[in-house]
Amino acid sequence: MRPIAVLVALAFALPAVAAPEAPPKSGVRTEAEAQKQVAPSGKAHITHLAEGRNAYVGKLVVEAGAAIPEHADDSEEYIHVLEGTGTITLDGEAKKVGPGDTVFMAAKAKVSYQNGPTRMVAIQVFAGPESAVKYQNWKAAPAK
Repeated sequence: MRPIAVLVALAFALPAVAAPEAPPKSGVRTEAEAQKQVAPSGKAHITHLAEGRNAYVGKLVVEAGAAIPEHADDSEEYIHVLEGTGTITLDGEAKKVGPGDTVFMAAKAKVSYQNGPTRMVAIQVFAGPESAVKYQNWKAAPAK
């Protein structure tokens, strides 16, 4: 769960949930229509942009200074940083990340993240929706 996924893992050990049984329908969803959830800490939120049988795409926002403890996800993960900076640690190797950087996390990689002094906004992609199950314990975000 890597930079952001790492953030997500923040301390959310969630039970495994199966991918949707019915194939998702093709279509377009605006960000305003997408479900949003807030981390139990209140320091991160996720917008579920798209989820199918083979992939998950979310928009992750992590507040300044927030950290995500070490964790490992069952699927590959990609994080593309749009705003903000921080340090991601992948299998023991720390690396600074910022706008325009894309992080690849192999399945089962040990990942942790420390956000910088401003909020981070990133696009998160899981190769398979199973790793996104961790968000199910987050509460619904207030409607705007």
